[in-house]
Amino acid sequence: MNLILDLVAGILRGLTKVALIALTGVFLLAVLCIGMVFVLVTAMRYLLTGRRPAVFTTFTRFSQAAEQFRPGRRSAQGAGAYPDSGDVVDVQAHEVRPVNPVLGTSTPPKAAD
Repeated sequence: MNLILDLVAGILRGLTKVALIALTGVFLLAVLCIGMVFVLVTAMRYLLTGRRPAVFTTFTRFSQAAEQFRPGRRSAQGAGAYPDSGDVVDVQAHEVRPVNPVLGTSTPPKAAD
């Protein structure tokens, strides 16, 4: 009697393992297919609208911001350089007075004590 129960239990254990492995495979394939559909929809949206997905723009901005902290690597423009850095612009200085929110006019400067 013990031999028959051990045989049935072994067969059920084997079938359970095979079923779990099969279900795991189906789950992984489903997740892979969902991911592929998402990538295709995002690519089609990018092609139709012309706007890059936020993931790529965020990663690009992060990479550009982190570039200054990488040792031995410098950007093509150099640190703190702008394309128009050779031009000097001279402007007139003027006093900026705060605006009174109630009246909508500028308030006179306060006298120093």
